[in-house]
Amino acid sequence: MNRLRKVFLLLQPRNGIAVIELLILLVLISFKINRHSLPSLLRILDREGEKNGHLGTEDRGMAQLYWEMLSFLLAQCMRVKRPCLFRSLVLFSYYRRKGIDIHVAYGIRKDQEHLDGHSWLVFEESPFLEKTDPIESFAVLYVYP
Repeated sequence: MNRLRKVFLLLQPRNGIAVIELLILLVLISFKINRHSLPSLLRILDREGEKNGHLGTEDRGMAQLYWEMLSFLLAQCMRVKRPCLFRSLVLFSYYRRKGIDIHVAYGIRKDQEHLDGHSWLVFEESPFLEKTDPIESFAVLYVYP
C-alpha cells in the first residue's frame, strides 16, 4: 500500500477517533515516561476488566497502519532515536482499553560492545506487528501483564 493511500485511510472519519486517541496517548506517555517506573507506568496505561476482544483481519491491517503512523511521528517528527518503547506503550494502552488481551515485552541483547534494548507487543503468544521475530535476537527481560 502506498503512502498516499495510507494517509487517506488514516483520515477517514471511522479512523479519525482512533488516530486522535493514539495521539493523545502518545502525548500522555511522553509526559509520564520519566516520572514513573516502567511497572507503574504500565499499570497506569492498562485498563481493568475482561480482555476478550477480537482482532479481525481488517483490525490487524489498521494496527499495522497505526504502527507505521507512530513510527513516522516518533522518528521523523519527534526525532526519537529508539521509537519502539513509545510505540509499544501507545499501542499496548490503546488495545488494552479496547479489551484486547495484548502484552508488551522488553528484551535486551549485546550488540558488539554495548547493550541494545527493544520493546514489542505480544498477541496470542506471538510478536505482534514486528517485521522479524525479536525473540530470535533479544533475551526477554520482562513481559506485562
